[in-house]
Parts: sequence; C-alpha cells; structure tokens
Amino acid sequence: MPIVILWLYVPVLKPCEMKKFYFLLATVLFFGGLTRACAQDTTSCNPNFTTAISGNLVSFFPADSMPGVIHQWTFGDSTQLVTAGVDISHQYAGPGNYLVTQTVTHSANHCQQSSSQVVTITSGTTPTCGVTISESIDSSQRQFTFVANITLGAGAGTPDSVTWTVNDTLAGSGSTLTRNFDGPETICALFTTSGGCQAQACVRVNPDSVGVTPPPPDTCTIAFTARPNSHRPDQYVFSVVDEERYDSVTWTIMGPDSLFAGPYLRSSLEYTFPGPGDYDVQVRAGASPGCAVSNSQLIHIDSVSAAADQYLSSYPNPATSQVNLTVNLPSYTRVDIQINNSMGVLVSSRQVSGLPGANRITIPVSNLPTGLYYIEVQYGTTILQGKFQKL
Repeated sequence: MPIVILWLYVPVLKPCEMKKFYFLLATVLFFGGLTRACAQDTTSCNPNFTTAISGNLVSFFPADSMPGVIHQWTFGDSTQLVTAGVDISHQYAGPGNYLVTQTVTHSANHCQQSSSQVVTITSGTTPTCGVTISESIDSSQRQFTFVANITLGAGAGTPDSVTWTVNDTLAGSGSTLTRNFDGPETICALFTTSGGCQAQACVRVNPDSVGVTPPPPDTCTIAFTARPNSHRPDQYVFSVVDEERYDSVTWTIMGPDSLFAGPYLRSSLEYTFPGPGDYDVQVRAGASPGCAVSNSQLIHIDSVSAAADQYLSSYPNPATSQVNLTVNLPSYTRVDIQINNSMGVLVSSRQVSGLPGANRITIPVSNLPTGLYYIEVQYGTTILQGKFQKL
C-alpha cells in the first residue's frame, strides 16, 4: 500500500481550540480506516444450481464454478454425501420427488452456503439399449469387417461410443472394425449412451473355416449340463460332460446391463445369479489332440432369492476414492475380491480374512478411470456380485 504523507499547516491555536482540532483529525482517520475495511469485505458463496433431466438420469450444473470451490451433494435417495467438481450426474432408481441439496464451500471467501430444490422423476423405466454385430468376409485376404448395429430404448439418450475388443484386448472404437485373423478369435462390441445405458455383443470367428480348411472334427467339441437348485431359483450348478477329456476349463457369464462374471478356472461351477434376466453361460477348454473348444447356454432367471446374504452391498455409489462392502460370513474364512471393468477385464484383486457375521471391507478405487465396474466376492463356494460407478 503506498504511504501518503500529508503536510498539515496548523496555526497556533489556543488549548481549547487544539482539542477540537485533534478530535476532528481523529474522526477523519477513524472513518477513513472503516471505509477501507468495509471495502475488503468478502462476498458470499452462490449455492444455486440448475438441472437437466433425461429419463432417470439427472445432470446438475452449479452456478458457482470458480476454482477452489468445494461442491457437496445429497440427491434425496439412499446415496450418501457426494463431493464432486463443477458438474455431476446421478441415476435415480425410479420415479418420485427427490430433494437435492448442494452445499458450496469457498475457503478463500470464508463462506459456506446451501441450496435445495425438488427433482421430479416421471419415468419408471430403466434406460434400455442394445447392440448386435453383423460381419462380412473377404476370404481371399482372410479379412473380416464387423458392423455394430445399435438400438435405443426409452431414456437411453444419444449414442456415445462403441468400443471393440478381440480376445478381451482393446482393438478399436467406432461403428466398424476391420481385421485380419490367423486363427479363431472372439470379437466383442461394447455400446454406451449419454443416458448411462450399456450393451455388449460378441461373435466367434474362425478364418480357417471360410473356404480354406474343413471344419474341425466332431471330437473337438465340449458339452456341459446346467442343473438348477430346487430350493433356490437363482442358483445353478454347471458341469462339463466327460471332463477328463479336457484341460484348462474356463467359465464366463454375461448377463443384462453388460454384467460380466469370471473367468472361473474349474471343471464345474456353482453360481448364484444376482438378478432376473437372460444370462449367457460360456465354457472354454483345451481338448486333445490340441484343439480349443467352447460352448454356451442361455439361462433365464425369473426371480432371485430374498435371502439377505445373497446381496452384495457397496457404498458410496457413485464412488470417488473408495468403495465399502458389507459381507455376512457364516464362519472364519478367506474372502477373495475381484473388480472388473465394463469390458470384463480384471483391474483389481485382493484377499482378506473374514470373521463370522457382518464384515465391512474398504477397497481404494481412486486410481481407477471413470466408468462402470463390477465387484465379485467369493468365499467357499459362495459367489456374490455387485457394481458401482466411479466418478
């Protein structure tokens, strides 16, 4: 601050006049300092926000988007307090009126204020979408071209992206994929929309069977049985027929909402399905003399058991830094935990020691990219599944 030196000419005054002069001078200096102090008062926070609703998905846009501002949200449903950046979206489970509150904290302005408004969800349907794969073949070049055919249901939003994988390895993006193959491959297309809907389709191709070599012999096959549990409509036991013929037997399960479970390396599998819908149960193995075989069955689940220990509870959801699991165990046992991304690729795994009763398990997820993830917990022969959204 610059220093201003005033030269005041003070005439010779009488004592009583001098007192009046000093009183006036002190008054001017006091109010001048008060004016300067008032000019330094900080402004208050702005907690207002606007919304955009698409089906069950709501996007929130804060009015205060200055750097350093902390935005904390409660969405009026079972979701706990969420801290996020400038913009955030939330998927509601069903129709209703939800009281949304944003609390804005500005450390520089030393202020904290909240604002609330009611969000009304009228659509009771979950966003739906679908994808199928069509293919064309240039047999002379052993070249395949795959096209993703997408469908959009109510509340699905607009198409966002199509991602391709070959044998679970990222191979490209866009509506088409062109590739040369030397042997059998599995090609999958994952389709996502702006409304949070995801769908996946896979095809198996073998260029050796396209006018080049005869199909593999009948002995190069695999079969398995699917036996439901008579007491639990959501539980099946899958067993390979003539299992002694095969080695490295691997199971994977694909279901609604792009659920991907596995791989499970064993000749038989007891599996509890997490919810109603159609599931594609696939088995792959190596068979003598050196041929790779695979087979699949479609399993339809009408309902799931109401037993409390069937469900895997995870929170908060969406998550930013960590996910908490609540697992009820019948005894002291080891618990294996796996996290797969939406493409079914394993991104994290760990083992913990469990105690009888309710166990709270915390998993750090801050290093995971934004997206949808599936959690699988296994202890003994029991397999539980859940999912969460990483922001």
